[in-house]
Amino acid sequence: MTLAAAGNSALVEGLARMDSARLRAYRENLAFYQGQQWPGVQRRRERRLVFNYARALIDKAASYLMSGISFVVDPEDGSPAAQARARAAERALREVYEANGLAQLDFDSEIDASVLGDGVFKVTWDAAERRVRVTA
Repeated sequence: MTLAAAGNSALVEGLARMDSARLRAYRENLAFYQGQQWPGVQRRRERRLVFNYARALIDKAASYLMSGISFVVDPEDGSPAAQARARAAERALREVYEANGLAQLDFDSEIDASVLGDGVFKVTWDAAERRVRVTA
C-alpha cells in the first residue's frame, strides 16, 4: 500500500465515523419529532404520554416563516436601466420559484432542516429543458 493510499484510507474511515454519528443524530431527532420521546422499551401496561410540543413548534414556525414569500432585488443605482434589470431579476427568480414548485419544497425543507439540524438545496442547469432545476 502506498503512502497516498494509506492516507486516503484513513480519510475514508474518518469520514465514515463522522457520517455515522451524523446519521445517528438524524435518526434520533426524527424519532423525537415523530413522538418517540421515551427512552427504553415500554413495560407491559405502562402508559406513556407524549405532548409533542417540539413538532407543534417546528410546524408552526415553518408555516409562519414560509408564508408571504416575495422577491426583492435592489437596483445597482437609481438609473432607469438599473431599475429595469432589478425588476427583470425579480421576475426570473419568481419564474424559477414557480417552475420548481419551491413553495412546497421550501416548506418541507424548512421542517427537515429544523428537525435534522441541517439542510441543502441542489441548484443545477437542465440543458435539455433550458431551465434552472432546484431539488432538496
